[in-house]
Amino acid sequence: MKLSKRRLLGQHMLKDVRIVEKLIEAAEITENEIVYEAGTGEGTLTNELCKRAKSVVSFEIDRGLFEKSYSELMSSFLNLELINGDLFEFPCFVFDVFISNLPYSRSRDALQWLALQKFNRAVLTVQKEFGDKLQARPGDKNYRSITVISQHCFTIKELFHVSKGSFDPEPDVESTAIKLIPRKVFPITRATIKNLNLLFSYRKRKTLSVLKKYNCKIDFEGKERIDELQPVQLMNLAQSMCN
Repeated sequence: MKLSKRRLLGQHMLKDVRIVEKLIEAAEITENEIVYEAGTGEGTLTNELCKRAKSVVSFEIDRGLFEKSYSELMSSFLNLELINGDLFEFPCFVFDVFISNLPYSRSRDALQWLALQKFNRAVLTVQKEFGDKLQARPGDKNYRSITVISQHCFTIKELFHVSKGSFDPEPDVESTAIKLIPRKVFPITRATIKNLNLLFSYRKRKTLSVLKKYNCKIDFEGKERIDELQPVQLMNLAQSMCN
């Protein structure tokens, strides 16, 4: 069977208005806030965001979807800016709320990008397996660098299940909606993220043997494997590799 272009690109449009309403409610948007949306799609969520926010900036990579949404939305909302491009490749801007129904292949990009921004809250739909990964504990099989980044930077709340039938076309995986609230911690940098990803490329190796390779000093024995360390330990190690 020939797969549709949307399915090949991992594009699953949110069509269930009840889920849209629940996402909007969870985002708690006020009339004084600036909202950033990654993935305009067909504009279903964008339309509702514009009714509530001071302004909405929505990014869509797909040219066809961008043009469709532009023709349908721009004449209706003066507080909307649509951009045909990849949000994660643009300079940082000021926004209060982030909301997204991105292709699941971009979930990791979204979390790493958000870790570098200043904002109040974010609501995303993600693959359930990815949502579980964000809440994994040291030693778990799905404990990864994105787990550490997310747990260091955000308070993570799982909101509700999103059924396959809420999307068109239906995805092959289960989905969940999550909410992120930034934590008051020391800021991280792109270099920190890069180093965390590097550390997890040795996730089954003993910490001491890995850090000797990169001339890092540690204040513990280092007998644990990389994937057995607590997020705060891994963050400190990644930071020390930047110095």
